[in-house]
Amino acid sequence: MSRSSLHLDSPRQPLARTGAGSPAPASNAGAAPATPASSPSPSLPRSGGDHWRYSSQLNQQLTAAQRALGFVDGLAGQLEALKGELSGQLTQRRVDSARLARGIEQVAQQWSQRGAASGGSLDSRLQFRLAADARQTFTVRGLEIANLTQGAPETLVFFSGEPGSGPAAVKVGEPLSEAALLAALGRALAPSGIQPQLDEQGQLQFSVAEMAWQGVRERFSLRGGGIRFPAGQPQHLKLQPTEQALQPQQWQSADHAGARQTLQKVLRALDQLQLSRAAISRAMAEVRHAIAQLSQMSEQLWADGFVNDFNARFNTPDSESGLYEVVPALLGVSRYRVLSLLALP
Repeated sequence: MSRSSLHLDSPRQPLARTGAGSPAPASNAGAAPATPASSPSPSLPRSGGDHWRYSSQLNQQLTAAQRALGFVDGLAGQLEALKGELSGQLTQRRVDSARLARGIEQVAQQWSQRGAASGGSLDSRLQFRLAADARQTFTVRGLEIANLTQGAPETLVFFSGEPGSGPAAVKVGEPLSEAALLAALGRALAPSGIQPQLDEQGQLQFSVAEMAWQGVRERFSLRGGGIRFPAGQPQHLKLQPTEQALQPQQWQSADHAGARQTLQKVLRALDQLQLSRAAISRAMAEVRHAIAQLSQMSEQLWADGFVNDFNARFNTPDSESGLYEVVPALLGVSRYRVLSLLALP
């Protein structure tokens, strides 16, 4: 498997703040977010079915990254302008609430275009997904790890309401382990497109493709056995979406206190955009490197070379030195993320 074909969902790492919380200078700050921030992705000559299919996938990934970068830079420009306005008014000890409200509205409008402008490559937490398959994460009251792995056994029957997916039964309760629970939920909910996962704190949450979110939110229901959930008719589940990276609709500008709080939120948003921009840039560099390699050799030769190099590196007497190259990339990858990945059907 080529690493460039994987989803890029990098753990957050703090970056040094440039200036007063600003990300790297954004290009085309006032431009529409859908405008690509880089030159068009290079196309590769058609030279065989597998070769063309793989090169086409790489070009699609590069295009997704360019769209995401364009959106990030456009949003960063709007936030920089709002930050300057807030800072200036707070320094002069006067608040023009109407002017600030217009700036906040511009940010909110741009943020609302995230899915379309990034082509699905940025989710609501500003995490970049190279395959352009952004997902909405959510929690469900009553579906917590402790509640489902402890106590008397019970069979839960899920109804997603999605076309082509019928009822899905999962047996919960002792002596079910966390890993077994995730695997069982993953198998049961896979036809509906819902995936169970553990967050960084080890709490159970779910995710679904953003385009399917509203339908799942309206129709997801559950019938229990009378222990954790009622038996009889399925009960509609209340889904709680995870908090978005930006919530400009909640930003205040009526007075000095509200303006100061909004400024802090703008600075945090700029920091998050800086992290997203770095992740997108890394992904673009990897895809371009893969495209360059593929343009010089066939897919099979490239794959064979990668496997041989990997085996040679980790099957030699001094292979421990290779571990020092891998370990830094795994720092920050929690046990819960590994469990979630292993549980995927």
